Amino acid sequence: MNKQIIQSQLSSFKLDDVEIKIYLYLLENGPKTPLDLSRETSVNRSRIYRYLDRLKAKKLIEEVNVGRGITLKASNPNNLELLIMEKEQEVKIQRENLTNIVSELTSFQINQPKSIEIKYYHGTEGLKQMLWNHLAAKKEILVFGFENRNNIAGKAFAEKIRYEQVERKITKIEVENATDQGDYWYTSVPNWGTYYKSRYIPPRILDIKQYQVIYNDTISILSWGDGNKVGIEIENSPFVKMYKQIFWKFWEIAETYIQEGKRIEKSKKLKARKL
Repeated sequence: MNKQIIQSQLSSFKLDDVEIKIYLYLLENGPKTPLDLSRETSVNRSRIYRYLDRLKAKKLIEEVNVGRGITLKASNPNNLELLIMEKEQEVKIQRENLTNIVSELTSFQINQPKSIEIKYYHGTEGLKQMLWNHLAAKKEILVFGFENRNNIAGKAFAEKIRYEQVERKITKIEVENATDQGDYWYTSVPNWGTYYKSRYIPPRILDIKQYQVIYNDTISILSWGDGNKVGIEIENSPFVKMYKQIFWKFWEIAETYIQEGKRIEKSKKLKARKL
């Protein structure tokens, strides 16, 4: 396998570039003293011990011939599994404590009346956070849909969001310019159709260019179509109340175009078969 690929894979185990360099060097060249490692890897002697301590803590290197001075060698690569097991145990403990700690931390919050609160998000990670925030919806999320969530954060993360939505019994109700209602080609989440409703609306009636979500007292607007991934959340009860009225009016209007959407989708599929 390409060494660059191996380095990239090792970084997923939370090893930095210097740790990976030292670990691979010991695997390829056998036991070395810290002084030899410093000289042969060009890692400053004053820093080498810090990196060696990290690798020892991760059980990826071990000391040998201690009586004649410290010499280090790479441990069995199977020890990488120990890192995964430790992380799994950490996550298990964190999940066990999550409900209690969230409850306790929430009690610390000062409940002050807010006229309006605006939050800004940037990049893929920012939009992922916004998608996760939608799961705080008490019952349903109302959506002016643009493309789908696979395009926002990648299919794997989007599927995780859909799965959590179904688990939490949150219904997504969507008005969109897409015409593939009922054809859930983009997801394999069980029971998705039970918690998803959508209606087609022609762009000539409402041309939707951002992914807009209404839930609780929040409006969430995600934009990525031009390659610049940005988002904004507006929390304001009166504003959201008005926006919900707008959504339900367009939902009502969209009922008029259900058959038109089916005809367009049928035509698209016929054309695709002829190609």
